[in-house]
Amino acid sequence: MIKISSLTKKFGEKTVFESFEYSFDDRGLYIIIGESGTGKTTLLRMIAGLDKDYRGSILTDVEGSVSFAFQEHRLFPTITALENVLFANFDTKSEAVIQKCENELVSLGLNANDINLLPSELSGGMKQRVSLARAFVSDSDILLLDEPTKELDDANAALVIEKIIKLSETKLVVVVTHDTKPFLKSETFASEGRIAEKIRIIKVG
Repeated sequence: MIKISSLTKKFGEKTVFESFEYSFDDRGLYIIIGESGTGKTTLLRMIAGLDKDYRGSILTDVEGSVSFAFQEHRLFPTITALENVLFANFDTKSEAVIQKCENELVSLGLNANDINLLPSELSGGMKQRVSLARAFVSDSDILLLDEPTKELDDANAALVIEKIIKLSETKLVVVVTHDTKPFLKSETFASEGRIAEKIRIIKVG
């Protein structure tokens, strides 16, 4: 669970949050929306502990168990897509761990050749999916995703969204996006018909 109390954040003279209050459950899908410059990414960074220049409090009942997929891919340039996922999460190279990372990448639409390429050999959409796989495969309790479908076509965005929805059944997933429609149109929500119970939308700004 995350509890935000009396959060005030400024950039110079500009106030992006003032006495902001919100509580997140231990698991579930939360989507943060708002106009550009209203503090969506900043809120994720504060939750992750990457930005501590604010007043108020952000309390979580888990220690060091947050995984963050940034808008920027932030991949290590000299190792393969598979190694980027592997080395960011595990200190072992057992066959089982390698297979787990391979499966994660393949589930997001990369093939056996793609996963052995360097980041410079991947398209923007491929890089984004490697970055997401790195976050998805972690054992963290909290998953923070900044514009996770920004560079993806409709088919790959749908793959990612279904994965996010599945993960939100067992952990807290907080997503920043400029467009909620792909989430609301997901096959899972359409088949279950329980969108209001499955997703919470937070508007900032």
